[in-house]
Amino acid sequence: MINKKILFCCSLVMMLISCDVDDKIVDIPMKDGSGKIVIEGEITNEEGPYEIRVSRSVKVTSNEEIPVVTNAKVILSDNHGQTEELVYDPNDESYKTKNFTTAEGDTYTLSVTVDGKVYQSKSMMNKLVEIEKLEQEKDKLDNSTFVSVFFTDPAEKGNKYVLKGQKGELGATQYNVYSDDQLNGGTIGYPLYGKFNLNKNDTVFVELQSVDTPVYNYFRVLSNLGLGDSGDIATPANPPSNISNGALGYFSAHSVSGNYIIIQ
Repeated sequence: MINKKILFCCSLVMMLISCDVDDKIVDIPMKDGSGKIVIEGEITNEEGPYEIRVSRSVKVTSNEEIPVVTNAKVILSDNHGQTEELVYDPNDESYKTKNFTTAEGDTYTLSVTVDGKVYQSKSMMNKLVEIEKLEQEKDKLDNSTFVSVFFTDPAEKGNKYVLKGQKGELGATQYNVYSDDQLNGGTIGYPLYGKFNLNKNDTVFVELQSVDTPVYNYFRVLSNLGLGDSGDIATPANPPSNISNGALGYFSAHSVSGNYIIIQ
């Protein structure tokens, strides 16, 4: 579920850190994308309601609030004919579903209309891959604590993941990405290196999201930028959005497995 306290779209650039060291870093130029439509949306295998946020981007040097679009027409549909128009909730500043249901293997279409312009995206929900365990480990170089996520990658190739770690319920959040192009099948132990500065009794919540390729590419580019921790700024970078018509952001239909660990 989207947390409105985490700035959406390109603000993620400021907090994403990747351990995807085998991949070539992509050099993405930072452009002034202020005023562009920003769409952030996720639907999962878990029960809704699901949320879609629509806003406009601001300059990286701006201190102004991110302007939320409240008059968009937002429609979700699937490949079985299910369609629902989402309702804007001013309390969460997002558009929410009421009855929309999801299933692994299905493809979902998001359509957002703002000022007569239509922005669309499709995303397929991959099969669930469960977190098998979380382990606390020590970095041999600086003795800092980090958490490793263990899961079994399916035998078929093409599986891609976004790993989301959060320190406490309202604490710092970091994202990492993994593709089975690196190692296909078998048990994967993936270290969530970051800037959590974990201490005894800290709780770390982890989500393993099984995503499709466009969503993976979006987060991969952001994580490769590696610009540090998040700030209260929406940055006008141009990662490879999977939304049409020049919109920023992403739409992801994914299955998710979650777990937590208390640092000892």
